[in-house]
Amino acid sequence: MSFSSETKAELCRIPAGRECCAVAEAYGLLLYAHTFSHTEIAMVTSSEPLAKRIPPLFARAFGITVTAQEKSAGGRITYKITDEAQCRRVFSRLGYDWKYHMSYHLNRNVIEEDCCRAAFLRGVFLASGAVAGPDKKTHLEMTTAHHTLCREVMSLMLDMDLTPKLAVRETVSMLYWKDAAGAEDFLTLIGAQHAAMQLMQAKVEKQLRNQINRQVNCEAANVIKASNAAAGQITAIRLALEQGGWEVFPDSLHETIRLRLEDPTASLAELAARLQPPISKPGMSHRLRRIVAIAKAVQEEHE
Repeated sequence: MSFSSETKAELCRIPAGRECCAVAEAYGLLLYAHTFSHTEIAMVTSSEPLAKRIPPLFARAFGITVTAQEKSAGGRITYKITDEAQCRRVFSRLGYDWKYHMSYHLNRNVIEEDCCRAAFLRGVFLASGAVAGPDKKTHLEMTTAHHTLCREVMSLMLDMDLTPKLAVRETVSMLYWKDAAGAEDFLTLIGAQHAAMQLMQAKVEKQLRNQINRQVNCEAANVIKASNAAAGQITAIRLALEQGGWEVFPDSLHETIRLRLEDPTASLAELAARLQPPISKPGMSHRLRRIVAIAKAVQEEHE
């Protein structure tokens, strides 16, 4: 089962609740349905949970009975309402004038309460939504062939502090999110908290992996840098000792030189702690720079 299907199944487990919310959810389904007109209402879905949700939802919202009319070979289930009395009942409950109102416009009077607005958007997502799984790049979308309706729904979302993007093509308008936070907020609002949590967990895990990778890369770079520095110090010291002996270095630096030669992989902090008496890491760094400077001066004299 795809993540979109799992998310819709989660939404379909939400009780219909108050009648006003049932009407709002059914309204979202109808506006984004296959057909919504005064002569026919048709809803087509391949989601079994949604197919089971539609009859009790419409009974709760409009007091009408709907039954599956068709089931295609591909598993798509169609619900149709063609009875004039039932169509009139639906239109009347949604505040539309029979035969004279453009049905693909949003009547906000039906969804005045916050709970109803959330239910309405749940219906929209159930009818036309899709969301990429946690293992993929974030993408949540809802599409419709009705451009004006899409803009009206976007306006509603903006009023609810949701910030989808809008894409308009010749035959389709789409509201979508490509940012995880926006998708999570939307799913949480419409009741898919588990799906939102999965996206959030995946985002946190990805951030943690990236942080660990950056830390490992940084530490590896520091190790390489330190190793290169130590190799350069040892090479310079050995050349100076071959050319001039220990006498070219002050007695106060002899112990530092021995420690460096004895343990090429030791860090500055480790070398500093082994001196008697111990010194600070910056102090050790200063001593080694002085040693290398002397060693290079010796090499230049012998060139």
